[in-house]
Amino acid sequence: MRALLITLVCFFSFNSLAHEHQKQGEFLGSKIVDELPDWFKATFLDFSEDLEEADEQGKHVMIYFHQDGCPYCAKLVEDNFHDKNLVTKLQTNFDTIETNMWGDRDLTDWQGNDYTEKEFSAKMKIQFTPTLIFLNSKGENVLRLNGYQSVKKMDATLDYISNKTYLKQSYASYINTLNKNKSGQLNANTLFESGPHMLTRNKAMPAQKNLAVFFEEPNCKECDDFHQKLMPLEETQGYLKQMQVVRFNALSNEKLITPSGKRTTAKDWYDELKLTYKPAVVFFNKQGDEVIRKDAYFKQFHFHSIMTYLLSDAYKIQPSFQRYIEHKADALREKGITVDIWK
Repeated sequence: MRALLITLVCFFSFNSLAHEHQKQGEFLGSKIVDELPDWFKATFLDFSEDLEEADEQGKHVMIYFHQDGCPYCAKLVEDNFHDKNLVTKLQTNFDTIETNMWGDRDLTDWQGNDYTEKEFSAKMKIQFTPTLIFLNSKGENVLRLNGYQSVKKMDATLDYISNKTYLKQSYASYINTLNKNKSGQLNANTLFESGPHMLTRNKAMPAQKNLAVFFEEPNCKECDDFHQKLMPLEETQGYLKQMQVVRFNALSNEKLITPSGKRTTAKDWYDELKLTYKPAVVFFNKQGDEVIRKDAYFKQFHFHSIMTYLLSDAYKIQPSFQRYIEHKADALREKGITVDIWK
């Protein structure tokens, strides 16, 4: 009888553990890049030396921040970093240096400060991977791309940097000059409030809701795809209905008042915010502070996570968005929910 009881206990314990294991949700969408291109610069991660060497060759430095398993990083490497035209421009005009945002290698920045890779990434406030930061010979940040950008967009970006167009024209203005078809209608959606838009809010007089500010433009394939694939989703609608939602044509002179109380136009505000993508969405809290932005190509999991990061007030206790989505994914999987970060 004792042996039978032990057998039954072991059987049910095993089944219980197996059941718990079966309840764990899957983790999908992660993608490992086996090997970075061999034309990346071999470096001791002393950025003062790197900048000096790049300057001697008439090049800029491009820092590529990435992390293991990031599907957007994999897309950048597989598509952009294997496009012959882009590779030629990168090899000719840039020294490309990779940094793992969670890495432990030691590095020295252009001001002589020592960090590990992850400390340096935190200092640079890296919230998304891939992030590309372009530096001039003095270590000044001339452009930052937060997230994946298409081959076509990156091609124009490399021209903007290598030709030093940034000395006379903002990036937003430069990209707008490449848009030959500026007329047309934006995608309609009942979530967008009608103007005039007076968005002032502060600590003394906070708003009742958080604020989502969309910037789009006519004849924009990325904007159309966003409205067809992400905006109709029940989750997207549910999150946005908890916020004040406004939308601007980023090419227009529509007048508005920003959360800080400044009078400006949609075109000038897009430029002032140093946005690099359309559709871009900038999220502000009730006190008017920018919390996070969607300024690149993102799929469902990351876009929804950006919104829950704001709505749950998680940003107040977790400054790293990447840590937030890691913990969010773990919590969902513990509930038996499959997480697909490339969905």
